[in-house]
Amino acid sequence: MEARASGVFVGRLRERAEFERAMDATRDGSGATVVVSGEAGIGKTRLASEFARGARDAGFEVLLGRSIDLVGTELPYQPFVEALRPLGDPRQVDGRSPGSQLNVFENALTMLEERAAATPVLLVLEDLHWADTSTLDLVVFLAHNVAERPLLMLTTYRADEPSSAERMRRLEDGVRRSGSAIVLEVGALDRDELAALVAAQADTLVPAAVTDTIIVRSEGNPFFAEELLAAVGDGGELTRRLRDLLLQRVARLDYPAQGVMRLAAVAGREIRYPLLHATVELPEGDLRDSLRQAVDHGVLVAEPETGSFRFRHALLAAAVYATILPGEREELHARIAEGLARSTAAAPAELAPHWEAAGRSAEALAASVDAAREAEAVFGLAEAHAHLERALGLWHGVPDAAELSGLDLAELCARTAELASQVGAAQRALGLGRRAIELVSDDDPHRAALLHVRVAEYLYATGSNDDALAALERAVELAPVEPPSPERAYSLGSLAGGLMMGWRHAESLPIAEEALAHARSVGAREAEVRALTVLGADLAYLGRTGEGIARSREALQLAERIGDHIGLERAYVNFTDALTMLGRHRESVRLGQSGLEAMRRYGIDSTVLVSNQIEALLAIGDWDEAERLSAAALRATTSSFPDVLSIVRADLEIGRGQFDTARAHLEAACASLHENGGPGRHAGYLAELALWERRWTDADAAIHAGLARAHQREAAQIRVQLCAKGLRAEGELAALARARRDADGVQTWLARTQKLIGVARRAAAEASAVTPNAHGWLTLAEAEYQRAGGAARPESWSEAAAGWQRLERPPLAAYCRWRQAEALVAVGASRIETSVTLREAHAVATRLRCKPLLRELELLALRARLDLASPEAALSNGKQGLEDILGLTPREAEVLALVARGYTNREIAAALVISVKTASVHVSRILRKLDAPNRLEAATIAHRLAPPHRGPAENDA
Repeated sequence: MEARASGVFVGRLRERAEFERAMDATRDGSGATVVVSGEAGIGKTRLASEFARGARDAGFEVLLGRSIDLVGTELPYQPFVEALRPLGDPRQVDGRSPGSQLNVFENALTMLEERAAATPVLLVLEDLHWADTSTLDLVVFLAHNVAERPLLMLTTYRADEPSSAERMRRLEDGVRRSGSAIVLEVGALDRDELAALVAAQADTLVPAAVTDTIIVRSEGNPFFAEELLAAVGDGGELTRRLRDLLLQRVARLDYPAQGVMRLAAVAGREIRYPLLHATVELPEGDLRDSLRQAVDHGVLVAEPETGSFRFRHALLAAAVYATILPGEREELHARIAEGLARSTAAAPAELAPHWEAAGRSAEALAASVDAAREAEAVFGLAEAHAHLERALGLWHGVPDAAELSGLDLAELCARTAELASQVGAAQRALGLGRRAIELVSDDDPHRAALLHVRVAEYLYATGSNDDALAALERAVELAPVEPPSPERAYSLGSLAGGLMMGWRHAESLPIAEEALAHARSVGAREAEVRALTVLGADLAYLGRTGEGIARSREALQLAERIGDHIGLERAYVNFTDALTMLGRHRESVRLGQSGLEAMRRYGIDSTVLVSNQIEALLAIGDWDEAERLSAAALRATTSSFPDVLSIVRADLEIGRGQFDTARAHLEAACASLHENGGPGRHAGYLAELALWERRWTDADAAIHAGLARAHQREAAQIRVQLCAKGLRAEGELAALARARRDADGVQTWLARTQKLIGVARRAAAEASAVTPNAHGWLTLAEAEYQRAGGAARPESWSEAAAGWQRLERPPLAAYCRWRQAEALVAVGASRIETSVTLREAHAVATRLRCKPLLRELELLALRARLDLASPEAALSNGKQGLEDILGLTPREAEVLALVARGYTNREIAAALVISVKTASVHVSRILRKLDAPNRLEAATIAHRLAPPHRGPAENDA
């Protein structure tokens, strides 16, 4: 039984309706991005074709680009180059290099925008699971810029491709965040739709039993259904294996046509006619006959617009490729590579995999190195890295590899290592960097010095700080003092940076100054950027704030001006860190956002800059943005600086009560902190988790472990922070001892608090000239110290809260307001004053979704019979069904709502403007109706049936 080549479209009513709405909006100037995903064979391409046909009929110009399965992930912007060919090359700006990845992106947007000004445009990008990283980044960029333009973007990808699953998830997340995304997950056709498809495809009436079998075995996949139909023999039997099923169509072709199909499969899913004509060993007439057969039997689809042929489905191309024998495969790849090379139109990235598959290592090596250079020129760093990794694998099989590639093996290792580092593969970078050092001879000390600096950078990225510092010291030893050289200047600046990272700012400063003078004497601009970056941080941490800020700005400007992207990333990292340390968190957030945008433009993955941004966002109380940014970073993170991101994510999770995941992230961070845990900051986060879990002894132990590490003078600000948390823990332990009537225990813990407050005061005295955060933490520590001694001092907590508010740190201010309310209750302050303070903390905790603090605030309100909402809100909440649920009158429901909030009869009377006696009567009636022995039980019933106030902690449960 014959099945006609696919031209039938059935079902997908929901998807078509969604797309038609998107087209209508685009015509009105509100573009969108439509993402179509689904398993292989589910009909993504057919659906995209139907959408494109409808768009053309509606007056859209349709631009189509497809990713190439064989080389797609290594050819920067390949589907865009194909789609935008009628408009120009987005990788060129006025015929020149774009200068940055952002310029490539903006050029593509400008080209589309100019075309869309005349007529709405539909940009179709198919098979993005094969696309390169730069293409995916450009898709996300465009998705964020189509909303106010008559530009509609349609993308498809295969959802069941394991090798690309993570990349596709990141793509979809990025597109969704644009706010103008329409995600269509294409599912199976239903029974009626499959039956209609089978009937329309068959050339004769299909027996009902065969149709039923096809429906069951295809499981709703239209491509499989069509192939099953095509495989039905005269006896109505169906082949069992998918590959055999797919090859049934090919088996109907004559022998020459089957040979053409094998050659086409080697080329990839799509091949242009001139290339086929140049490489096939058939007369042109026979070639055309073979292609006609393939099209008629539904193996190939002709594309007149591009002069090419493509397999009807990628699965079919893969099935044909699998039939090619060893030896034959190498020959066919060689023919394709030679044909591409003769055409001069093929990029090295397209040639390299064919030469490699052909066993032609020399040609593959040269093409791979050239492809890497081209990819770097358009900022396709991930693609460049992949090309150089292939070159490394080919090197030893090519006798004259250095001559062919234009570089020696040490340089190839070093370049590949640098690219690996830039795309986040730190461990690979480290291995390649060490190999490069082994290959460099002792008579080239300048080169060896720079290689040691690079290895040190990779070691820092993996958390091996001690080894990194040793590598930097070795770099300075290797670089000759005379004559002055850029290599020595850079090595000195890097050593200063290593000391700075170890909080040894006083030691770092003179070396950084020497490095700056050396760099300027020889005109070494990158070394100058390095020295300025370190100087900025050193000066800021040593209390010379104005000088430090000036040096940091100078480093940013110089790095941008000379195109030192790696130096620019370091400058942003150090500058944002210094601003956060100085208490200038909002300024740090603004600068960090600019830095992240810049790094994105240059294709650089900066985990530390992301972590700095999250830290500042947490400080100012923008926890939702910190949540979004940290979640995206964790999905994308590699082995570079894994600890910093895990720690700041844990900080957020502690605040929101996600203790188990916070513990997991802190444990993960420990793996790269074992050599040098920094000045005790990790211990502070461990203590914070223990405090909220009420593990007071564990918190105290963590604090003292952190203080032992935070011994440097420059770490004084960390010590005062640790002391404040330690005093909280020791205060709780002293309170437990009092409750147990353990006088000795009380004295022991109070003695420890006395020592700790002494450490805090000395540390704050050292750090207060550097950062206002030190005074904030000392005020908090003093309040904790007084609380530990059993004194209730609301004014101390009020002062601490006010200090944090001035520093724009609402999470810490809310904590202090909680303690202030607690102290107000203890001293018998008025309910109004206490409630106002409590509500202030509760409002912040609610906005932050800070569940642990919310829980403590609500418990305090319950214990002290305080109201977390105004009486008007309480009355409004009390009317929502209590009378119906409990058989109360409306007035009794109002009274019960206030009883549930701890109101006395007098307060109820005042709120409802009734007499105290009437309030008492209402309460008595409520107790009888509820069969409750007392007011507390009545309040419990009310809370259970209609909670008077639902906070986020309850709503999220």
